[in-house]
Amino acid sequence: MLLLIGCTEDTTLKSTNEEVNTTNHQEEKHLINATINDVVDGDTIKVNLNGKQETIRLLLVDTPETVHPNKPIQPFGPEASQFANDTLPVGKKVQVEIDVSERDKYGRLLAYLWVDGKMFNELLLERGLARVAYIYPPNVKYVDQFKEIQTKAQEESVGIWSIENYVQEDGFIDSEIEKNEPIQEDSPVQITEVNLEEEYITIINNDSYDMDMTGWSVLSVEGEQHFNFPDSYTIQAGEAITIWSGDFSRGIKSVDLYWTEQNIWNNSGDPAQLINADHVIVDVKG
Repeated sequence: MLLLIGCTEDTTLKSTNEEVNTTNHQEEKHLINATINDVVDGDTIKVNLNGKQETIRLLLVDTPETVHPNKPIQPFGPEASQFANDTLPVGKKVQVEIDVSERDKYGRLLAYLWVDGKMFNELLLERGLARVAYIYPPNVKYVDQFKEIQTKAQEESVGIWSIENYVQEDGFIDSEIEKNEPIQEDSPVQITEVNLEEEYITIINNDSYDMDMTGWSVLSVEGEQHFNFPDSYTIQAGEAITIWSGDFSRGIKSVDLYWTEQNIWNNSGDPAQLINADHVIVDVKG
């Protein structure tokens, strides 16, 4: 039995001694049966475990961001999330393997996830959809195997390893990639105004069709701060919308968007970049 530390409810996890036969792991595993409830992103999964929903943060791997509140959607982040959704559909039976420390500071279970006899953590690394990261003893059971898999993916330039200098020790350098991308000058969605003092940016859709802004973002170049458009947010044909930051008390129209209560724009000069869902800069102003 494994006792989860820091929970007020009955937190005893019933484990099953199950032998998992894989190429790299031919030993008895202490696994806990679970069912997939949801995929948050490539490395965060929600499961039903002993009748309770638990959020699992996969151990020793890190996938590019797709849902971070302060970062743009990063290259190969959507691919990692899609692979997770395809491999771990809702209702899928999986097994959870805990290492030594059971939870992180957010209360998430730290685990290796097994599906159809294969470890999902490794599947991400094999496809170049994750890097080996967050190596914090004592949760290092498979770190050597993971590094071997990562090295092979690097040598084959798979996924995240196909972009030069994208992967760093502390994460993924999305801002450098965006700054080096060519500007796509024929985009119908353009920045019309950046008001640094009043803390807003106005964007217009000059097309005759509505534009789905899912995956699009705005970058404050000086502060390297990102605004991600909400999923399924649409700018109608010919419509202009404003993205506000700073003091919320000024009042914002329903068509507008609110970034943050913090001041974003540097009054002494701060270009704004509009970046599409393919991570290509389509306009720069300011």
